Amino acid sequence: MRLGCGSCLGSVVALAVCALLVGGAAGAMLRMLARPDGASPPATTAADGTRAQQKLFDVARGGRRGRTVTLSEAEVNALLARHLVEARGVRLLAPSARLMGDDRLEVTTQIPLGQLLDDAGAAALAGLLPAGWRARPVWVHVGARAHVEDGARRQWSLDVEDFALGRQRLPARALRVLLDPGAVGLLRWPLPQDVEDVRIEPGRVVIRAAS
Repeated sequence: MRLGCGSCLGSVVALAVCALLVGGAAGAMLRMLARPDGASPPATTAADGTRAQQKLFDVARGGRRGRTVTLSEAEVNALLARHLVEARGVRLLAPSARLMGDDRLEVTTQIPLGQLLDDAGAAALAGLLPAGWRARPVWVHVGARAHVEDGARRQWSLDVEDFALGRQRLPARALRVLLDPGAVGLLRWPLPQDVEDVRIEPGRVVIRAAS
């Protein structure tokens, strides 16, 4: 159970979601269950994931100073869907990312409605819905801007700017109380000491080693 203001906000948002579904606020309900634009995950292969893992391994072990490593959008999505989410034990369905450039990306995934309400501390509200509705996947869309966060523990951080369930926009801070901690943890990635910068360009991520 989550305590404090976060729990209150999560319950309020979850109550609103449940009320919309049960009470028949048709417009908002349809927007929440609608497939957002650009939700189709890009095609990736096992080779994309293997190649991306090797590039990250090379970065982590250090090497030539000042060099850059580039991950294509296909490689990023292969890592996200085949390796990173599983490694962190996150319960997300079909996650995918679009690299927009200017350090901005958009992530789309799916979560069963019952899980969404459970994670928000509103399991009792989920019980008001038929089993078929609880199992129904809800599209989650996140738009974020990335930056390197300096400090005792340098990390690559994603600042959420847009958050939506389906096509229904919600306050960005609602993401932290509606999703489980593992999913929220994907907003922060520790950086190896030798990495100086990570930039998002259109269709690729560029990692630069320290000079």
